[in-house]
Amino acid sequence: MARWRNDGKELFYISLDEQLMSVPLQLDAGVLRPGAPAPLFRVRVGGAQPGNSGPQYVVSPDGKRFLVNTLAEELASPITVILNWKSKP
Repeated sequence: MARWRNDGKELFYISLDEQLMSVPLQLDAGVLRPGAPAPLFRVRVGGAQPGNSGPQYVVSPDGKRFLVNTLAEELASPITVILNWKSKP
């Protein structure tokens, strides 16, 4: 699930603990030099495991905004509504 910033100076990926990570990259005399990975924020996309269908996130060209396909929170139990109920006098 790796994605490049549009100018190629940063690489983003989802770690196994569901953190969106950023790695700065420099091209120095034809050698690609990666910086230290840094966590940006936690995502809920089901983990960085093979088998997920389609991209789980996209990065804006400037690398400052993300659109993430997150897992929905578990729904609460349904409630029961009783209509026209009359209490005893």
